[in-house]
Amino acid sequence: MVLFISITTIFHAFAFAYDEYVLNKRRDLSQGEINSALIDGIIYLSTVAFTIFTTYSDVLGSLYVFLASCSCISIIKNEYFYPNNLPKIERIIHAILYILHPLILYAFYLSWKENFFQTNMTYWMLQLGYMALGFKAMSYHVIYWNFIHRK
Repeated sequence: MVLFISITTIFHAFAFAYDEYVLNKRRDLSQGEINSALIDGIIYLSTVAFTIFTTYSDVLGSLYVFLASCSCISIIKNEYFYPNNLPKIERIIHAILYILHPLILYAFYLSWKENFFQTNMTYWMLQLGYMALGFKAMSYHVIYWNFIHRK
């Protein structure tokens, strides 16, 4: 489990960073794309936060499944905001991110349900770092695209 979650989250972080900091800067994002990514990030990080900061229970587990489902549906809506002439590499990166998204959510769910974070503090810190990077990426996205780039 440790290896699977570690590889998927690290791969996701690199693919997301390449998309956000390289590919998106090669083109202008529409306001719809900017807002859509913010919604995705809030839902995703809220879902991941459940596994990091709470103890599993059946009620919270059901809420997690609901939020994870909303998160997976939310990223699909982004296709409506992308221009039709996206470069092939950007489409491939998006496809990779779409595949990794539910895998990471499922892996977090399993490790949370099995109380994995309680028995492996180092791994919990790695996941906390992953969430911090996600929050940083969301903050960057909002500040860069709404204030710095718009000038």
